Amino acid sequence: TNYTLQEYTNDIVYYIADVCNAEKVTHPDIISESGRAIVAHHSVLIVEVFGAIGKTHPDINFTYSDSEHAIVRELLDIKKNLAKLNKLEAYHDAQERRDDAQHMFTLGMMDLPDKAKIENLYWEIGGDVVESFKGQAYIPEEIRKLEDSLGDQYLCNFSVFQSLLDHWALGQLFPIMPISRLNERPTREGTLVDITCDSDGQINKFIDLRDVRDTLPLHKLNYNGNGQIEPYYLGFFLMGAYQDIMGDLHNLFGRVNEVHVFLDPDEPTGYYVEEIIEGSTIIQCLASVQYDEYELKRHMKSQIDEAIKSDRMKPSEGMKLLDEYERGLKSYTYLSF
Repeated sequence: TNYTLQEYTNDIVYYIADVCNAEKVTHPDIISESGRAIVAHHSVLIVEVFGAIGKTHPDINFTYSDSEHAIVRELLDIKKNLAKLNKLEAYHDAQERRDDAQHMFTLGMMDLPDKAKIENLYWEIGGDVVESFKGQAYIPEEIRKLEDSLGDQYLCNFSVFQSLLDHWALGQLFPIMPISRLNERPTREGTLVDITCDSDGQINKFIDLRDVRDTLPLHKLNYNGNGQIEPYYLGFFLMGAYQDIMGDLHNLFGRVNEVHVFLDPDEPTGYYVEEIIEGSTIIQCLASVQYDEYELKRHMKSQIDEAIKSDRMKPSEGMKLLDEYERGLKSYTYLSF
């Protein structure tokens, strides 16, 4: 939240007292049931980020020739001469060209490669325009919205519907922040998306100082020598009020792993781990929708036996596949890295 518990209490007491004074009635005893305030603090959700989708694609080397589509050439001209142009007007022109391209593409008058170039150029111009307004005393509202829309989508290994149901159902805002690279200033803005197939499986509203913001400050993901993303984790705080109770099995993503941690000043680390509870397995979630483990294995073995008999698979390959299938049924429903 963007207010303190004391501020919340002060406002309630003030307005009740104000009404009582105006009506010349005795001040009542105030009794509240603030369940969320009491229990929310005990639980934190830790989520791993495993990728990011940006609006522009610097990793793709777009090549341009003199025979490009007219709209591509116009956008290239805007980008080349942006320093000499009125930035807001240049952005409006780019926006109009992009809309024209969308109409042409919808009508089958533009091919996909040209559309991709136009999209990439539009967002590159948008990024340059936003950068040109940095540090200015006044930033137009549409430029602030453009900056938000330029945010990346960070791919997170969780389900909004299982672990953050109140955000989807009620618009509840939770404190969210990186818990990796705390000694580095975030340089990116982004929204968060989960691994369900649902377009509602995203978080695009975040707590701000006095308002609600559309993006979250995040770090640019780092890659190791093998091209793999270095571990990067986000913390979702104040999760202890009912989220794990109300979470559902949308897309059959089950309960997450739990670690029960107790603070103890007598411990060298200041805490100890009391218990680790493993999250749901694939077969546990399948069983909840009436799929029987024995029948699934029997059906798979039957198909493998048939493939072996028809020489479409070697016996050793069949046994290996069956072992992997059985291991898979006992594995975690979320991604493993």
